[in-house]
Amino acid sequence: MMLDPSNPFYWAILVIGGLVCGLLNTLASSGTAVSLPLLILFLGMNEGVANATNRLPVLVGAVMAALTFARRGEMDWSAAARLVPPAAAGSILGVYAAEALTDRQLEHFVNGAVLIALVLLFTKLKKILSKSDGRLPTLHWRGMLMVFFVGFWLGFIVLDGATYLLLILMLVFYYDLPQANALKNLLIAVTSLLPVLIFAHSGKILWVEGGVLALGSIVGGYVGARMSSLPGARQLAFKALAFVISIELVQLVWRATAPLRA
Repeated sequence: MMLDPSNPFYWAILVIGGLVCGLLNTLASSGTAVSLPLLILFLGMNEGVANATNRLPVLVGAVMAALTFARRGEMDWSAAARLVPPAAAGSILGVYAAEALTDRQLEHFVNGAVLIALVLLFTKLKKILSKSDGRLPTLHWRGMLMVFFVGFWLGFIVLDGATYLLLILMLVFYYDLPQANALKNLLIAVTSLLPVLIFAHSGKILWVEGGVLALGSIVGGYVGARMSSLPGARQLAFKALAFVISIELVQLVWRATAPLRA
């Protein structure tokens, strides 16, 4: 199903997609599992344009959430000062790598990210979202190298990059969920701003569609930040991730079997 901009549902899907993207990116991760497939499957964008346009709701939602966490005193600014440079450097390299690929090649990487996220969801990710082991947060060079590579992925595609950041912050650096979410959203904001500037220069961003997505993401990011400190937030985060990655899997199978239905 491909919708035309003259159809009101075209814009309604963009608003809903942005809201869910901001909510899930703030509460846990993988909000782009909703917004990116919507742009490709329902609105008919090619992978390159969708990948670029999808950065706007991610950026706006992350900024909104990071500010909310900072006002609540949950941001570790000392850690942020050390983690932002490797994440930013990686994201710049990732954008230029994405620019060098065709839409078909980019699609293969998106599909690979879906499968990896599905495996992580029911292994380590489920464990760290369900409980804390009480260790004090500690930064080290191995984890910061991982942040660099995740920054590359965030610049490259974004899809599930927030999941990988959450894994590093909680499993490698031992942050609890609220503090990990605060740092994650700050890093997502930085690694989204740089790609937006680069993609804008190359003319790949659809600003009107991206702006509508971003408006929804503002609301979603604020609601997600508020919900993250509520009792049961960890279990809710896991259920949200299970839901959106299941959507990804269905989308992946549907696209892969398209030639059989032709």
